[in-house]
Amino acid sequence: MKTFRKLGLALSLVCASMSLASCSQKEEKTKIGILQLLTHGALDSAKEGFVDGLASAGYVDGENITITYQNPEADESSMSTMSRSLVRDNEFVLGIATPAAVALQAAAKSQNSDCKILFTAVTDAVDAKLVASNEAPGGNITGTSDINPVKEQIELIKELLPNATSIGIVYTISETNSKVQADLAEAQIKAMGLNATIATISDATEITSVTRQLISKGIDAIYIPTDNTLASNMPALTNVAYESKIPVVCGEPNMVTAGGTITLGIDYYRLGQQTATMLVDMLKNGKTPATMAVQTQSLADCELTVNEAALTKIGLTLPSSIRDRLS
Repeated sequence: MKTFRKLGLALSLVCASMSLASCSQKEEKTKIGILQLLTHGALDSAKEGFVDGLASAGYVDGENITITYQNPEADESSMSTMSRSLVRDNEFVLGIATPAAVALQAAAKSQNSDCKILFTAVTDAVDAKLVASNEAPGGNITGTSDINPVKEQIELIKELLPNATSIGIVYTISETNSKVQADLAEAQIKAMGLNATIATISDATEITSVTRQLISKGIDAIYIPTDNTLASNMPALTNVAYESKIPVVCGEPNMVTAGGTITLGIDYYRLGQQTATMLVDMLKNGKTPATMAVQTQSLADCELTVNEAALTKIGLTLPSSIRDRLS
């Protein structure tokens, strides 16, 4: 009897141990880090879309995944520290905006980490040296591009102002994503037989003075790409522009909401959801960034956004060709 009791106790302990191990395994959560360059509407929307996209696929923060979110508010020193910590402590990381993605990639290389990296709100991943090509990234990083329909955005200006002859472009000189779009805009403006005048800023303190100088050159409208510095400081530009009755065509809808005039731009919330779908593919199907093509948003998914209050300030009436396309 004693032998059987001891055997029964031993079996009970083994079962309990197995049960605890099973519970421990169930409690393990996939760790995901997010590094967002700074706070503004487009990047906030991309982050929300990413988190919601994961949740809709069954990956919920606090349940079967753990999300760590960091935002250095564009401070390079903080971003470097945060990126190293996120890469060290997580299996997957997301960089929102080009500098954040670049920082995560550098952190992974410096730590010889096999952490898988995703990005979103990156205009040109090849130009930023994040991937070898959009079709075959080739490394441990891939994601979604926020390249906008620049051609169609410039065409909006001519539709809004049929007699326009000169268009100004403003962007932040240090933002690679902005220069890519500014170059596309300049080419399209010239292709339409119009004059293009380029102005750049180094930081937010220069926005007002640079805008005044640009307007003094006789431009009819201003185009600004998806520029993080300008997006965070829209009134500094639009207040000056509207004093001179100059419309501001923006790279994305949140910039219009923050004071711009009009855009046909991508939906950053959907872009975040797209990025989440890529991560889900990695989690469920074992896909790797090296073979996952960089994704973009189709023209059909872009949204026409108009700031009626801005139109009133500059005394413009929206032509029926544009108004009829508003949902």
